[in-house]
Amino acid sequence: MEDIALRNLFSKVINAVGCTVAGLHDFSRLVPMLTKLGARHVSYGVSEAAYWQVLGEALDLTLSEILGDAYTHEVQSSWSMVYNFMSSIMVQGLRAAIQQQQQQQQ
Repeated sequence: MEDIALRNLFSKVINAVGCTVAGLHDFSRLVPMLTKLGARHVSYGVSEAAYWQVLGEALDLTLSEILGDAYTHEVQSSWSMVYNFMSSIMVQGLRAAIQQQQQQQQ
């Protein structure tokens, strides 16, 4: 990855996934943290949940390239499960923030 912005984004995604894995034992803290993280994306100009799907696909391709033969179906399924769990909560946070922003503008 030559682009510094992409490198920073990838680092943030990996950090979020790592925090999700580390926090799986405590949903009462994890879910609000991910919800707030998703809501913050309103300030980044994110207005569509589709970005998370594209990012998930990019993560999958990147891991496949980096891990090679070690990126087995089981490993892929595990990464996918964690990413989908994390991103679904973040998307809920984003949607709630967008709705709140729209209500404030009325």
